[in-house]
This record gives sequence, structure tokens and C-alpha cells, in this order.
Amino acid sequence: MVQDASIQRCLADANVPKTGLIDAAIQQIRGTRRIDSKTADEADSSEGEENLKKFTIDMTHSAREGKIDPVIGREEEIRRVIRILSRRTKNNPVLIGEPGVGKTTVVEGLALRIDKKDVPANLANCRLLSLDVGALVAGSKYRGEFEERMKGVLKEIEESKDVIVLFVDEIHLLMGAGSSGEGGMDAANLLKPMLARGQLHCIGATTLGEYRKYIEKDAAFERRFQQVMVKEPTIPETVSILRGLKERYENHHGVTILDGAIVSAATLAARYLTQRRLPDSAVDLIDEAAAAVRVTRESQPEAIDNLERKLRQLEIEIHALGREKDEAAKARLADAKLEAKNVLEELEPLRAKYTKEKGRADEIHQAKLRLEELERKMERAENLRDLAQASDLKYGAIPDLKARIATLENEKLKAEAEMMSHRGTGGGEPLLADAVGPEQINEIVARWTGIPVTRLKTTEKEKLLHMEQVLGRIVVGQPEAVKSVSNAIRLQRSGLANPNQPPSFLFCGPSGTGKTLLTKALAEFLFDDPKSMIRFDMSEYQERHSLSRMIGAPPGYVGHDAGGQLTEALRRRPFSILLFDEVEKAAKEVLTVLLQLMDDGRITDGQGRVVDAKNCIVVMTSNLGAEFLARPSRPDGKIDPTTKELVMGALRNYFLPEFLNRISSTVIFNRLTKREIRKIVDVRLVEIQKRLAANGRNVQIDLNTEVRDYLGSAGYSPAYGARPLARLIEKEILNRLAVLILRGSIRDGETAQVVLENGHIHVVPNHGMGESDVDSDMIDEDEAMDELEAEAEDGDGDKGMELYD
Repeated sequence: MVQDASIQRCLADANVPKTGLIDAAIQQIRGTRRIDSKTADEADSSEGEENLKKFTIDMTHSAREGKIDPVIGREEEIRRVIRILSRRTKNNPVLIGEPGVGKTTVVEGLALRIDKKDVPANLANCRLLSLDVGALVAGSKYRGEFEERMKGVLKEIEESKDVIVLFVDEIHLLMGAGSSGEGGMDAANLLKPMLARGQLHCIGATTLGEYRKYIEKDAAFERRFQQVMVKEPTIPETVSILRGLKERYENHHGVTILDGAIVSAATLAARYLTQRRLPDSAVDLIDEAAAAVRVTRESQPEAIDNLERKLRQLEIEIHALGREKDEAAKARLADAKLEAKNVLEELEPLRAKYTKEKGRADEIHQAKLRLEELERKMERAENLRDLAQASDLKYGAIPDLKARIATLENEKLKAEAEMMSHRGTGGGEPLLADAVGPEQINEIVARWTGIPVTRLKTTEKEKLLHMEQVLGRIVVGQPEAVKSVSNAIRLQRSGLANPNQPPSFLFCGPSGTGKTLLTKALAEFLFDDPKSMIRFDMSEYQERHSLSRMIGAPPGYVGHDAGGQLTEALRRRPFSILLFDEVEKAAKEVLTVLLQLMDDGRITDGQGRVVDAKNCIVVMTSNLGAEFLARPSRPDGKIDPTTKELVMGALRNYFLPEFLNRISSTVIFNRLTKREIRKIVDVRLVEIQKRLAANGRNVQIDLNTEVRDYLGSAGYSPAYGARPLARLIEKEILNRLAVLILRGSIRDGETAQVVLENGHIHVVPNHGMGESDVDSDMIDEDEAMDELEAEAEDGDGDKGMELYD
């Protein structure tokens, strides 16, 4: 500035010929502090706190402006922080706790107390500043620039007339912040001298893991802080915190939060959001549920939206028909105009009702916002000892506004009650929903976790009551297994089961009797998708080291950060079916890990993190004792008690007692009879029809009684169960049907007749060739190879090779 020509002329007129004197004066005033902003001189004139304004946030000022939410509870932690700050030496508390328990909230509570002068005299006039470490580091391109900024902040704190308490959130970020890695000073080392001399009051906050990882390594830095452990609040404490915050969220979203929603949020967050901590998880539930109700309220109601869309379509149709001259168009035009008139008559009352309800809700919302503003002004006036304004607000404006809000809410309740009483005469329920209840909280939890915690609807109740019939139609001949699974699911969905112990089953039995099919059917019943189960083929876990694939490798090993297949699947989908197929093939170490999953509903991964498994269903299949089940059984296929005991003995000899003792139910599947195989024919036919429909083929397959009996008899195998039946249907029916469909002999919309003639199955074509032509086109693989060899001997193969020359 001194080098500017106009400035130099002014200095010459003032008889100050030497600009060096000006430079020396400026240098003396500024000292060694670097100036890098245009408002630096203004900052100098206003208490010289340029760095503090740039790199810190004044939390006491935020509390004075009402920008900090009220702090409920945490009195003990706040008192402990105040006691440490009042010490003569080492007066620096560090708040340690899990993410989301409220460490920063404790500091905000201290700022509120300082604003209300509810602190000892030594802290009554202090300022609580939050250090922005990111802003300090950002833009420090050259070596020494960060240290210069940090020293500037500390110097301004030291020279400040007020007592300043510096709050560093995530204080572990100071360890190494600004260091170049070549012996450069980091922020923590810059703080140590002032901390040692007691010239700096500092509050830190970090998690327990990061405190151990970063701060405890530096004993010189760690010894200058006093630990304050911030524990997770209990469910009753969380309910109290939510009740204190309720008004803020009601005013922000313009909704009413019911007390039942608060209790549900605290309870469900503790039970289902186990990866997060109270009260943060419960507050998020309330916030999102209130936001969902707000979005629904501010959007147009579905009834009005549907009618307006219909009216718009009719208006387009009327406009198009108006150009037509024929009689049919004129008749349709008259009908469209009449229909549009009826829709408009139905729409107008709904629009008026919606406008009235929205206006009433908005008026209450604006009044509550005004009340919040007045209460903030009253608190500010009391703190400033402006008793006249405080008394006017406390005994005049605020009571009047509260009475006005109460009147508006009563009018709203009366209007809603009147609408409900005239439900049959054009009244009905309100179009706008502005209350957050337990149902809304349940929906948010279900959306976050996939766990169906919503209240059972009537259709779902009926579905659960008839669960045996639904599963029994898919899994034939296994009533004991179906009953056992159904009882466990009903207990879980009704809330009567042990909440910490997932239902677990061990399915034993001959091959092909429906062990895996029952699990798929259960997945389709619960999720409408048979692929929603998580399947583990335990033959892949035969080695001891394969345990790391399931729960993740421990730290230090390759792939330790990838996670385990089981733990990651449970973390992503906590409500799922886990199928451990052929569980006896797994290594003993793998089975031992499943003990805690079945007993306590949790499993610990390779990183030491606990994964919640309380809401899953565990199904294991085993072929142990198959040699006993292969013996001739009773005519009805039931397993006799002697065979059952032999199978259970084989299980006891192989598995550990504590493993078998944790299984909810061990089910031995019955051997299938010819009668049951005959029923399975119908089940397979339904599956084939679904497959055709999914591929866009509208073809019906009609099997007469003789064909069904033949398939039931020929597809029966005591050793292999129902599996030979699927191969028989494919060979005898589906192969022939595929040729007929491709040839156009059976077309879409037609029925394929399957008959039995002379002991052989025939698919009757509806057009063109006969069945014999179809059979002649279906060449066996051996026949095809014989033809190719014959062609090669005749020299025809050389002709084919010419194409590649």
C-alpha cells in the first residue's frame, strides 16, 4: 500500500518523506504475525483475533443464539468436565466414548451452562471455542505454513483478555496433523508447551479405539489430559433425552410426535440397530420418521392426485373427440363430458377439505415457530439482565401465544372428530396425517434393517395361521418337519420367542426327501423369493484355515479387511435364512463358531466386531445315519423309533454335546412313498407352468390320470427320493414338448395333451407332424457320434474342412 503513487503523494504532503518509517511502524505493530487477508487490519483493530475467527467456532455464541439443542441428562459428565477445568494443573479433560453416545453433546451442555452463568466464577466469563482442524490443514501448501497458523491460534488464545477454553473434536487428528513425516512438528507437539504451563484449557473428544491407537502412544501428550468416560445411556435415559428434544423436531418438521413413538424409537434402536449407539440411533429414527410424515403431508393426497390425473385424461379425450364428426365420437364425447363433470364434482370438495386442513396445520406450525423464537428472546433477555423485556415476554406475549396454539389445536381436534362422525355422509378421515406414532417408527426400522417389525396385518396373520398348509403343498410327505418350522416362525413373529436366540434346525433324512426344498419354501413364504436364503456349502469348509473365509481373517493376515462370508452377509441382511448344507463335512473349528450364533444370537468377526444374528433362522442339513435310513421302512414311509434312535446316536457320536444341545429342533425326514411321489407330480407340473409363463410361453400342459400314475410309479426310488422324478419328467415330456413348441406344432394359448399309449408317454401335437416324427428328430448322442464317424470314413469330413482352408 505504501508503494502506491497516490499514497506517496499524501505522505509527502504530510511531510513524511521516508516510507521506511511507516514500514517499521507496521512491523512493530504486527510483529511476526503473517497477514494473508484483506481484513487483517480490521481484525487487528477488533481484539486481534483473526486466526480465532478463521479457524474456530464460538460455541458460547451459538448457545446464546439458540443454535444448540437442549441437553438432557449428562449432568455427571458435565460436572466432571467443570471440575477438571477448575484444577490448577492438568486441567484438560478428554471425553472418551463410542460413536453416537453424546461426547460432543456434553461440550454443548457446558456451552449452555456458561451462557446461563451456571458455572463456577472462574468459568463464568470464559468463551468455548471449537477448533476446526480441517480448516487449519487445508491450503497449507508449504512447509511451516500449518505450524504458523497453529502458533497464531495459540498466541491469540494466550493474549486474549477473556478466558478461552479450546474444544478439539476428534482430538486424535492432532497426532500427525501438519507433519511432513520428516521430523516436522505436528499439532499435538505445538500444544504441549502451553498445556504443560497451564496457559491453555483444552477439551478433547475421541473414541476409545482411536484414543488407544493414537494418543496413548504419546505418553507426554496423554498425561496432560484427564479421561472422562461417556457411557451409552440406558433405554429410560434415552426416552428422557428424546422427550427433551421432541419440541425442537416438532417445530422443525411441523408434525406432532406422540410419546409412543419416542418409546418405540428407544426400544427398537437398542434391539435392532446394534451396530450403532444410543441416543444417536434413536434420534435418527425420530428425525427420519418425522421427515417421512412431513413429506407425505406436504405432498398432494393420493385421492386428489388420482382424481386430477383422471380429469386430465378426460379433458385430453374431450379435446380430441371435439374434432370428430361421426355419431359414435359424438356419443363418446357426451359420455366423457358427463364423466368429467362427475369427477370434478367429486374433486372440488376434496380440494376444499385439503386446503382447509393444510391452512390449519400451517397456522399451528407458524405459531409454534414464533413461540420458539420468543422463548429464545426471553432467555437472551434474562442473560443480559434486561428484566423489562424478559417480563413482557414471560408474562405477556408467550402466554398469549400458547393460548392461541391451544385454541388452534382444539379447533383442529373438533374438526377431525366432526369429520369422523360424518364418515358415511361425505366426511371421513383427515386427508393430512401430521402425527408420528409407533407405526411410523416401525416402518423406518423395517426399511433400514429389512427386519419385519411392523405390526402384523390381518393378511399376514392369516398367512401365519395357515403356514402348514402353504408349506405342505410344496414339501410333500414331511408333516413333522413342516410343523416344527411353522411353530418356530410363529413364535418369532408373535414376539414370544427368546429374542436373543435365533431358531435353529438340523434336518436329517434320505437324499431327495425335501430338506433343502423346505428351506427354499420357507424363504419364499417369508420373503416371496426362494433365492433370499444365504447358502453355505459346508464341503468348502473342510480345512481348519477355512474358518477365516467364514468370519474373516484376523488383523495382520492377507485379506483381513475383506470380512467373512457369514459375518458380512449377516451385517447386510440381518433378517435372513442361513442354510448350512451337509454340515457334517465342515471342520470342527467351523462348527465351534456356530455355537455362539445359535446360543446368543451373535457372532464375532476377525476384526473383533460383534455381528447381530438374533433375527436370522439357522437351518442345517446332514446325511449322517444315512446307512440306517436306507433300510426297508414302514409302508407309510415313516421312520420307526429304532431307526430314529440309531440316527440320533450317529449324530451324538459325531457332533459335540454342546452343539446338539443348542439346536432348537432336530427333524428326521420320512422316506417318500409312491403315493407321495404321485402328489409331487402335481407340484412339479405347477413349477413347469410357472417356468413357461416366466419365459412368455402361454402353453398349458394337461396330464391325464394314467400319465400321472405312470410318472408316480416310474419316478419312485427308495434310495434317491423325488430326484429321479424330475429327470423322468424332463426326458419323457419336456424334451418332446420343446421340439413341438419350436416347430409350431403347439402354439401360444393352446393346451399340450400328454397321454399314455402302450406303456409310453406321448405329447400330442395340435398342428402338423405326428409324435413319431418328433421322436425321429430327437437323435441320441451315441447315434450322432456314429453318424459323424461314418461321414468321416466316407471322406465327407474333408468337405467340411475345406471351409476352414
